Amino acid sequence: MTEDDIATATGLPLHTWRRRHGTDFRARVPVINPGERMRLYDGAQATAYINGRPLPALPDQGPHPEDLLTDKETAALLGVDASTVRAYATTGYLPAGTERHGRTWWPRHVAEARLKAGDQRHHNPGRQPGDPRNRAPRPRHDPRITEIVELNNRAPLTTTDIAHRYGVSERTAQRLLAAARQHTGN
Repeated sequence: MTEDDIATATGLPLHTWRRRHGTDFRARVPVINPGERMRLYDGAQATAYINGRPLPALPDQGPHPEDLLTDKETAALLGVDASTVRAYATTGYLPAGTERHGRTWWPRHVAEARLKAGDQRHHNPGRQPGDPRNRAPRPRHDPRITEIVELNNRAPLTTTDIAHRYGVSERTAQRLLAAARQHTGN
């Protein structure tokens, strides 16, 4: 549970709960995810505190397949950076995860399955010979250039003339005129 969940369970707004009970609660109930920005607490312990009962012992702290892991924890398990985990989720290499408390979480069993499957993405770094993406970009021919060459042969054109004729910016007109001059060798 988050502090927001606990405040809702007590029927108080979060800021009121924090002001009245937050300090005492944090002193008595341990955080289950130390070092993280969003504090999470065991639900059974939080409920016992709210009801004024003695706090039960924390459940077994060993890893459980259904544990929800943050991007940092998933990254540590996979041996990659947290941003890589988010990229994996975006590209489908890792499932999208579950949105809770304003964060994305991945079940431990999903991360472990990805780890056991091996990393098929990085065995072949870089592009290989024959990859069609290795070709140099093809020069693109702008049909306006041929037309500008013909018009410029009849009477000299200015960038303003070209900008008005084709409805382009002055910079584009300059580029077209330069390409037309280069095309004719002028």
